[in-house]
Amino acid sequence: MTAASTPRTTTTDSRPSDRRGDVVVRPLAVHDDAEVAAAHAAREASSRHERPWAKTWSLREMAVQLRSDSSVERLEPYVALVDGHVAGMALLWFPLLDNTSFTWLEVDVDPAWRGRGAGSALAERVAERTRAEGRHTLLVEVNVPDGARADHPHVRFAERHGYSYANTEVRRILGLPLDPARLEALAADAATRHEGYRLESYVGALPEALRESYCACWNQLAVDAPTGEIEFEEEALSPQTYAEELGRMERQGRTMVHTVAIAPDGDVVAYNDLVVSADDPEEVMQWGTLVRREHRGHRLGMAVKVRGLQELARFAPQARRVQTCNAEQNAHMVGVNVELGFRRVEAVLAYQRHVGD
Repeated sequence: MTAASTPRTTTTDSRPSDRRGDVVVRPLAVHDDAEVAAAHAAREASSRHERPWAKTWSLREMAVQLRSDSSVERLEPYVALVDGHVAGMALLWFPLLDNTSFTWLEVDVDPAWRGRGAGSALAERVAERTRAEGRHTLLVEVNVPDGARADHPHVRFAERHGYSYANTEVRRILGLPLDPARLEALAADAATRHEGYRLESYVGALPEALRESYCACWNQLAVDAPTGEIEFEEEALSPQTYAEELGRMERQGRTMVHTVAIAPDGDVVAYNDLVVSADDPEEVMQWGTLVRREHRGHRLGMAVKVRGLQELARFAPQARRVQTCNAEQNAHMVGVNVELGFRRVEAVLAYQRHVGD
């Protein structure tokens, strides 16, 4: 089980360890390099098990994430010890500015240590923490092969611990490099539909003049994208928290490639974000694409994606793949991805567990 791969941050937890059978669950010692490395190894083994396309955090990315403070989210990390060995870890995020009835979680156990109770002990610890903090719902994502949605071990694990199915996204991968002529043709075709808008790409930070409207656009993604049975509030990214996140990304060795569509009044009305990691430059993550509702019908979704891929080819010619996820029912954005050449590799199932009154 893994949670959505959005960027998160941490505080430490001084609560005592919890023994369940032969498993000890306790807060991860975030400033202990050896323990962080052991937890990273367990998470890496879990994420890559039978998933050759898995995009994981480098040790540096994870260490920075664990040791950073955030005004947006609080992260509580836990480890499960079996015979003194770090067999697995859980990450539990508490949104602080929006969607404050939820927690987000990941539970990962090294396949070599599965079947010893580490996953169950971690799952129950984070449920207890969610309830204790007055939150009502835990959210988790489960990565499974497309044809094994009903009976995969991860699905059975989630259901055994009280989670119910909420939504399905499909992970797709685009192989790189792409034919520049084909991208130019797609861009030219889209341009016939969005006269009056201009496209701009930025490696790293957006200009300050664009940040407020970009954040307003970005905040709509949680409520505009199909989310099945989960009801999200609009998010609360601001120019200040955007700058905070960029600083953390810089320490992690990550670079954002922003592409925006700007309306005649100067506001960002569509965007596409790609993230390149210095520690894994061949694997690029697409974090989000959105076109504001009142500006749809102008092929801006295709336009910002194509322009982003063109900028990516200039900035990171070593990149070999881009990953993205879209809800199955998001027919328009799925159609754009298929036209670009993305191929589906797995289902990403959202599950939720209600623990409040």
